[in-house]
Amino acid sequence: MATLYVVEQGATLGCDGERLCVTREDATLATLPLVKLDDVVIFGNVGISTPALKRLLDRGVEVTFLTVAGRYHGRLIGAATAHVALRRAQYRYADHSELSLGTAQACVRGKLTNARAVLQRFARNRASVDPGIHAVIDDLQALIERVERTTQVSSLLGLEGSATARYFGGLRALFDDAWGFNQRNRRPPRDPVNVLLSLGYTLLTHKMLGAVQAVGFDPFQGFLHQLDYNRPALALDLLEEFRPLLVDALVVRCCSDGRIQPADFTICDDAQRPLLLSDAAKRRFVAAFEERMRLEVTHPDGADGRPGRVSYLRCLELQARRLARAVQQQTLYEPWTHR
Repeated sequence: MATLYVVEQGATLGCDGERLCVTREDATLATLPLVKLDDVVIFGNVGISTPALKRLLDRGVEVTFLTVAGRYHGRLIGAATAHVALRRAQYRYADHSELSLGTAQACVRGKLTNARAVLQRFARNRASVDPGIHAVIDDLQALIERVERTTQVSSLLGLEGSATARYFGGLRALFDDAWGFNQRNRRPPRDPVNVLLSLGYTLLTHKMLGAVQAVGFDPFQGFLHQLDYNRPALALDLLEEFRPLLVDALVVRCCSDGRIQPADFTICDDAQRPLLLSDAAKRRFVAAFEERMRLEVTHPDGADGRPGRVSYLRCLELQARRLARAVQQQTLYEPWTHR
């Protein structure tokens, strides 16, 4: 199954029998059998016909709408899954202070463990790297050890924020000065690296949201991220452990190997969108992201409940199912960490 990303501005999606067609004016840009589609992601000014929407929803193909810069607008999905028992258990679990806190701690521990692993890998594999990155790696280990002793979610979020800022200080050493990357910033991102990070996190949220809904959860009831209108808190909880591995490491590689270059960005006279990534570069980054999602790793539940090799995309679903078991059995969630 595939994700169709539509980046071409002014394009239109329509149906021709059992195929989804992307056209612009009188030219056909792409066609894809509906049976091979898992979801569709639309960037910016792209139209879609009503018959195409109906056909996609009937087949359970989700349609996500992003701005031209990659900011999330919304998504169309079919009928809600009928997992009432799981959702009722989810709400009880959220009301259980010990279990809810334990799961929030697991999400933070997983994120920081994988963030540390990313820095270790780049420090080990690069001929020259700022020696300060080793101090960041040590600091992250100390912060990981503090997670279990942090027993309030508000304090846990503070610890996570401090650790993330320290981590990005180490990540900064992996970029040339030409990228102008000094720290994580967003809303809006103010340098090319942050534009790519924000776009990558949006794509990853889309993937995790699909996994959470496929399992049957209410995506808006989380444990680390608190309730907020129209925020998929549970999806944000579960993607934390995957941010460093699937987005941060990818951005470092794309900026290092020439797939994305500073020249791919245009400065705009727009406070809401000061930097614009070109459509061609956006397609290259999306292709790199999908390639990353297909990369295989070992998961404890990968082969019918036994350790086995699965794609990162499958890993997202397995973690959602692992949380479902924890919720149903009233036990603690265990994050996936890179070995």
